[in-house]
Amino acid sequence: MELEKRRVEFVEVRSVPEEKVLTLEEEPVLTLSLRVPTLEGDTPPLRRIGRCFARQAQVWRARWEGPLYAMACAALTEAREQSRPFVPWTAALDFTVTRCCGGVLSLHTDAAERHGTARPLLVRSGETWDLSSGTPVSLSSLFPPRTRWRQQVLSAIEEQCAGRAASGEFLFYEDWPRRAAADFDPDNFYLTEDGIVVFYPLHTLCPAAEGIPEFPLALPEISQ
Repeated sequence: MELEKRRVEFVEVRSVPEEKVLTLEEEPVLTLSLRVPTLEGDTPPLRRIGRCFARQAQVWRARWEGPLYAMACAALTEAREQSRPFVPWTAALDFTVTRCCGGVLSLHTDAAERHGTARPLLVRSGETWDLSSGTPVSLSSLFPPRTRWRQQVLSAIEEQCAGRAASGEFLFYEDWPRRAAADFDPDNFYLTEDGIVVFYPLHTLCPAAEGIPEFPLALPEISQ
């Protein structure tokens, strides 16, 4: 007789900060800083989630210790040739847990790169996990079946965009209505205690100086 799977309501999320300085001829070129989430627990679902976190971090390490490091070295060499000061580049990976209760863990991870004195480049990813099964929770699953959830989400986002644009809170691109629909990605969301937060990448709805556009959704249609 197969034992019933034990439901996991909550999990402790920890991390061990990792710092590394890459050099060229003993001169600092690129500083790496990573915080990777680790879960307290030894069940197969939690191990599965932990492996996903580890793979995500490894992808960024490979980029930063490979192509980005080579770019930073080239920038240092060019600065030396032109007798200009060189500001070491930086890259950081960090996460924020936004909800961990009721059998669900949700967080967003931010990968940031600063090439010298240039404006930081930021890439955000959102993840929501079922702690008992170790599987991702999709945005569509948060709505009742046979619901036109995509239309509801886009309508709420467009309403918030219009309000922010009218108040001057955000400097949106003129064609933001087209971009809001074209650049919408149902994977770009995370949960909070109040509901859903949908976000867009930099340079989609507004200039990078405005940051990552986020839209909290407290829709009554969202299922429990």
